[in-house]
Amino acid sequence: MSLTLNLNSHEFLREAWQKQPRLIRGAFKNFNDLIEPEILAGLALEEGVDSRVIENHDGKWNVVHGPFESYDAFGEDGWTLLVQSVNEWVPEVQQLIAPFRFLPDWRIDDVMISFATENGGVGPHLDQYDVFIIQGLGRRHWQVGARVTNANEHCPHPDLKQLADAFEPIIDAVLEPGDMLYIPAGCPHNGVALEPSLNYSVGFRAPNTAELGAATADMLSQLNDIKLPRYRDAECDDFGPAYIVDAEQLAHARNFLVQSWQQLDLDHALLLVMSQSKRPLPQPEGDISPEELLSLAQDNETLLVRTPGARILLSPQRDMLYSNGDAWPIDNELLPFAKLLGELWDDRPVAEFIEQLSNKKATTLCCDLINAGVLDVVAQSD
Repeated sequence: MSLTLNLNSHEFLREAWQKQPRLIRGAFKNFNDLIEPEILAGLALEEGVDSRVIENHDGKWNVVHGPFESYDAFGEDGWTLLVQSVNEWVPEVQQLIAPFRFLPDWRIDDVMISFATENGGVGPHLDQYDVFIIQGLGRRHWQVGARVTNANEHCPHPDLKQLADAFEPIIDAVLEPGDMLYIPAGCPHNGVALEPSLNYSVGFRAPNTAELGAATADMLSQLNDIKLPRYRDAECDDFGPAYIVDAEQLAHARNFLVQSWQQLDLDHALLLVMSQSKRPLPQPEGDISPEELLSLAQDNETLLVRTPGARILLSPQRDMLYSNGDAWPIDNELLPFAKLLGELWDDRPVAEFIEQLSNKKATTLCCDLINAGVLDVVAQSD
């Protein structure tokens, strides 16, 4: 199914992205749901699927984590089922990301889908990521406010954080199928289902300084070819009492940390971090050889598929391909094929790449990515 987003991306990036909420009526014309509520509910029965039910009955909030065995105990209304990373389980949902690829692939988090019964919702809250919410089945009443700082939050349940104070909505609307909300990080919002409904949330991760710094530092520690500087004390003939860290020692340690970060070539480590998938990619049962791949390219029966959740990134110099926390050198001869892999989203017959795969370097790269779980080759269904 082809999904066309009715949005001027240049105007949106210039005026709204990470600035202010937007309501886009008819963002997807004639939108058809990508999953049935029953299939979503069935997915949340499975081990390994991140799911939860948030319920509100008579003002009492409760959170139950999956996998579930039944939904009977939740009643007929007042609850919401939320399932993370549905795009990694349902290929049709993975296609919902494609219209948003005017934004960097490395920023994409996942597609969460929620099914809400009448009066279902999660309460007024803040998210620390940017999100597009597309209305599917049913209708939901949304209120969204401008970005707030130092919001007063509370936890009506240990696993649920909500706003303690009311907010002034700048968007107050009922969403119909195909309508979409864009909500920047830090903007308060609240959605209440008016009837059984589905919502698709395309989220974009926004790591804070500590999260990105810790991930980069961890990646640096794993790179054997990078020599990390070690701390050395400043020259001194008297450090004073051993149990006191004086201002000079503290400043010296701080400067060591700051200067070390500035002297290191962080680009490689950052790109490795950016290329990591949200969850471990499924690994193939056995490795594929270049000969086997070339054999598959002789017919139209086998598809080359990007594994849902996999990121394929090229460096600014276009000399390295990054994926799943690993890197492959790219030269000018290999670059056109690397670009094709980066652009790959829809499943395509391996035969379409037969010209590129005549290059031994391209065949080796493709096999490496298949063996790493980034790509897959699957039989084309009738």
